[in-house]
Amino acid sequence: MKNSNLKPTEIEVSMSSEEIEAAITKQQDDKIDKKELKKDSEKEKVEHEKDAVKDDKSKIKKLDKGAPSEKKDAEKKDLKKDIKYDKESEEKMKAGYKDGEKKMKAEMSDKQKSNLDKNKDGKIDNKDFEMLKKKKKKSDAGYGGEDMKKEKSDKKSYAQLLTDIAAKKYSDGV
Repeated sequence: MKNSNLKPTEIEVSMSSEEIEAAITKQQDDKIDKKELKKDSEKEKVEHEKDAVKDDKSKIKKLDKGAPSEKKDAEKKDLKKDIKYDKESEEKMKAGYKDGEKKMKAEMSDKQKSNLDKNKDGKIDNKDFEMLKKKKKKSDAGYGGEDMKKEKSDKKSYAQLLTDIAAKKYSDGV
C-alpha cells in the first residue's frame, strides 16, 4: 500500500519501536555513538558513558525476569563486558584521555617563566612578547646579536697553514 503522505525516500514500516530498536546492530549503534561523541564536549562524553552503563544495567535487570535461557545468559555476559568497557572509557575521559591516549599538558619551568617575563611583573602577557620582538629587531643576526658574529678570515690551503705554523715556531725561537 502506498501512502500519499510519504516522501519518495520514505517507506511505511509496521514494526514496533522495540523491534526496530532490536534490529539496530551493535556495530551500527557504536557508529552512531562515535559520531555523537566527536561532537560532544568532554563533560558530555563522560555523561554518555554513565548513561551507557545505566542502560546496560537496566537491560540486565530485564533479562533476569522470566525463565532463564542460554540466549539470555550470553546476552548478560555481553552486557557485563560492555559495562566494564563503558566504565573504563568514563574513567579515561575523566582523567583527560582522548582517543585512547593521555592528553599532554606542558608546564613551563620557573626559569622559562622568568626568561619570558621581560617586564618582571610576575605575569607573561602581551607586553612581554612585544619587548622580546623589539629586542630581536635590534640585534642584526637575530639569535645572539652582533657580538656573536665571527670574523671573516681568508681561506688557506693545508700547505699554507703548515708553512704559517712553521714560520711562527721559527720566529718564537724554537
